Amino acid sequence: MRAVSQTSPAKDFTPTPRRGVNVSHFLTQTARRLPDRLAVVDDDHGQRWTWAELDARAEALAAALQAGGVDRRDTVLLVSANHAEVIQSFWGILRSGGVIAPPNAALSTEELLGISAEVAPAAVIADRAHSDFVTALKDTGFTGPVLWIGELPTGGTSPSARLDVDSILYEESSRREGVLSAEVSDAEAVDSAVDEDDPCWYFFTSGSTGRPKAATFTHRHLGAVLMNHRCDLFPNEDETGASLVLAPLSHGAGIHMLGQVFGGTPSVIHPGGKPSVESLWPAIDAYGITNAFTVPTILNRIVAGFPDGRGPEDHTLERVIYAGAPMLATDQARALERLGPCLVQYFGLAEVTGAITILRPEDHGVIPVDDAGIGTCGRARTGVEIAIVDETGTQLPAGVQGEVCVAGPTVCAGYLGRPDANAESFAGGLFHTGDVGYLDDRGYLFLTGRKSDMYISGGSNVYPREIEELLLTDTEVAQAVVVGVPDAQWGEIGVAVIERATVPAGADAGHGGDRAGAANTSSVADLSERLTALCKSGLAAYKVPKEIHIVEQMPVTAYGKLARKELKAEYSQGRGSAR
Repeated sequence: MRAVSQTSPAKDFTPTPRRGVNVSHFLTQTARRLPDRLAVVDDDHGQRWTWAELDARAEALAAALQAGGVDRRDTVLLVSANHAEVIQSFWGILRSGGVIAPPNAALSTEELLGISAEVAPAAVIADRAHSDFVTALKDTGFTGPVLWIGELPTGGTSPSARLDVDSILYEESSRREGVLSAEVSDAEAVDSAVDEDDPCWYFFTSGSTGRPKAATFTHRHLGAVLMNHRCDLFPNEDETGASLVLAPLSHGAGIHMLGQVFGGTPSVIHPGGKPSVESLWPAIDAYGITNAFTVPTILNRIVAGFPDGRGPEDHTLERVIYAGAPMLATDQARALERLGPCLVQYFGLAEVTGAITILRPEDHGVIPVDDAGIGTCGRARTGVEIAIVDETGTQLPAGVQGEVCVAGPTVCAGYLGRPDANAESFAGGLFHTGDVGYLDDRGYLFLTGRKSDMYISGGSNVYPREIEELLLTDTEVAQAVVVGVPDAQWGEIGVAVIERATVPAGADAGHGGDRAGAANTSSVADLSERLTALCKSGLAAYKVPKEIHIVEQMPVTAYGKLARKELKAEYSQGRGSAR
């Protein structure tokens, strides 16, 4: 970056400090515009609220937090499975001026205690399933208030909601057409004023390379992220649609939920717990779902469960937004064929809340894969710049592979209390994602691997993703992970770990087709031999895995990602210098 001109009248200019817009004000604006429209549906817990009721509940919770001692920038730890009151908690914490700290509710007590030590909570909101954690936290010296999900203040009695039964009412005769609400006294007035650079959300990294880091988003950043989501992911949604909550609200699904505020679109928590092939379409049809955020594995379940005899015009889905992992071209094509042009892919990390690229519906099935069989994850999101840089930080031209870096208002302000990580991740003023890839001449990004996944075999760099993409073209491969392990001769060698898929009766293993059905058709030895031959036919010799291991089920982290670190450790034991 060039130096500031010393002849410029703005050479010493610094922005004037000013009050920011508390993100919860977006909720108040929508509540004033659409007070009687539905905002939240959680039929598993008997909760249906209008926007006015959600706003009142956020105000009541904010008042309770402030009365309990939560001040500006204080942390409120939010640990719960999905529930209507988790949505209330997000808005209420924001309004209080506190900082939302929502770790994955599936983490162990020890992991949650470690995160608590990072963010020093002034208050805790938790569901009763995490009572043991709350007790353990108190044993460490925590003395702040604890509020329980299912028992949060309501903000007074509100009139029943008028439901749009044609598009939103869940078709169970036992559900009454109204809103379930409890009576409490009116809350005290809340001081929601914040500075625009006040932190408001700690977005935890997955911790795949160490203890989780708290990527810090301010009210200014989070406002930009939500508007970016609105602009790029669901620009036409309004109060007549409905958004299906499928993933834990602690991560990207929470951002997606908050972004519905601009259109006044209600958030419907998927009934019955974990979404399955059998449960997804009854929910989509019954609630008239128009948009959903999910991951490729759940998108594949949506496609697999789409009733026979129905076509792309026979559903209400307008935007099925998926992220979090690559999606095979064959699975993508199948989804397009069954559902029509409603797919939206985005790519990003916790530090950018996913807001790096977008592959719009009109781009799906149109942009060809590259020579390695890797598809694009789209172009830069609105207001975002992508730069590909080499090891020296020099920006590289189109077509040249390097580290993917990002600039723009959706990038977090940095990691809480981690100057070492900030120096590394924000070197040169860009956020360094750790992903490796290239941009083509039209600005489409192709990801080829992770820097941290790379290993060196015989002096050559190997990026596992290219190998994994090739292995996944075999129909008997459900999931594939390639890791580098120590080797006395080559320094490191590649080990492929394979989770088998079932193959439908009559299908020709290794030549396309569905990934679910009857029993496997090959022995372990035959499958390993075939996969080795497949790699030799499409890869340079140094990239071909020296070993292939078949497992019944691939290990995953608490965030649902493949546990590469654990696999690398397991298959490295007794190798190299340890022999």
